[in-house]
Amino acid sequence: MTEHKHLKQLVRARMGKTGETYTTARRQIIRQAAPTSESSRTPHHFPGCIPAAAALRALLSQAGIRNPHTGAPFNEAMVFGVAGGIGAGVFAFYYPKEDFSSFYIAGRHLWQDDLGWTRQALARLGLEPVVKESAGPKPGERQLRDLLETGRPVMAWLDAAELPHRAMPEKFSGGAYHVVAIHQVDDAAGTALVGDLADDPVPVPLADLARARGRIRKFKNRILAVRHATSSPDLATLVRSGIRACVDGLTTCKMKNFRLDAFANWADRLDGSKAADSWEKMFPPGHRLYQGLWSITEYIEYYGTGGGLCRPLFAEFLEEAAAALADPALAAAAARYAELGRGWTALAEAALPARVPELAETRALLARRSEHRAAGAGATAEVAACWKALEEQGQRLKRKFPLDAAGSAALRRDLKARVTALYAGEVEALDTLRRWL
Repeated sequence: MTEHKHLKQLVRARMGKTGETYTTARRQIIRQAAPTSESSRTPHHFPGCIPAAAALRALLSQAGIRNPHTGAPFNEAMVFGVAGGIGAGVFAFYYPKEDFSSFYIAGRHLWQDDLGWTRQALARLGLEPVVKESAGPKPGERQLRDLLETGRPVMAWLDAAELPHRAMPEKFSGGAYHVVAIHQVDDAAGTALVGDLADDPVPVPLADLARARGRIRKFKNRILAVRHATSSPDLATLVRSGIRACVDGLTTCKMKNFRLDAFANWADRLDGSKAADSWEKMFPPGHRLYQGLWSITEYIEYYGTGGGLCRPLFAEFLEEAAAALADPALAAAAARYAELGRGWTALAEAALPARVPELAETRALLARRSEHRAAGAGATAEVAACWKALEEQGQRLKRKFPLDAAGSAALRRDLKARVTALYAGEVEALDTLRRWL
């Protein structure tokens, strides 16, 4: 495979052979994808799964950082692992005035701080970032052009809801925190070529890009670049430092919502709890439970995780490290996390079960939207149609939810059992990493 435009066909062919979801099959296909030709306008663009890891991969490729084991640019899994790999985060909120409950689950190390994540990853690689921030769009554009003129792609912080190709509903504007790689400005076309996980770079109108960069005020139009490296790092040291950061992140954070035991707390709240934030109280049968259920599926499988709450990509990192370092203990850890990834995907599917047609339709819409989004600008209309269908589905289920109190309780019990088992598996896998360190 040499052209990214063939990725969709290859993904669909793999799905037919393996029965994998689109997310899983695509992750495997892009793992094997050849880099874009050096003659391309964007030779350091790679399709990806996790926004920050995909963007950093592009920067490292241009900076000359190579995997000492292969001599090739680091793949996304290796970048992800060196940067600290997996993390944890669980949050639920109820807004009485709006009669709305929200749920969020995260699976990447330092998921709440893309800048800190990037700085720490670069420090492990012995690299200094060049970070530029500005108070307005004009100086922000000058800074962007200055860095791009040196031939370097940059990582940019922005609001995904302002990117036309993502076709997100207006209600998400101001809160869709996101990072991308910007490769170049094409003044003749009035666009910038943006790497946003898709198979090919996406041409984004400059006005839209400026609005997206400035929409979330605390981002300050931030961009980050990397100076060209003078040497390649030692792989064993990188692997060890990445795993240590992962273990520390899962165990030492003062806030329990950011530690691994957040999953245990979530399992407790799913069913049988008298706590104020129990799911019986926050997500009763109806539109609030529907919001919680589809959020489980969305944030585990489709919200920049690569599927399986980032665990499969972490398993790929461990598997590659085990092969390069001839380390069977890392291979055993890789197998554990691959199995956990399958379990998290199964949980995402169970939250919108096939036995309930209305919920199964929501899961199909989420999967379809993810597939079209991977195609980039060429599928904007299809992505918008999926968002519209999801909004309409939400309105229908608000009028008539398909599960009664008994059915809702049974579903919560099933989810609780699954999360409890996943937490136990996560603890065992983490112990494997601790012993390795």
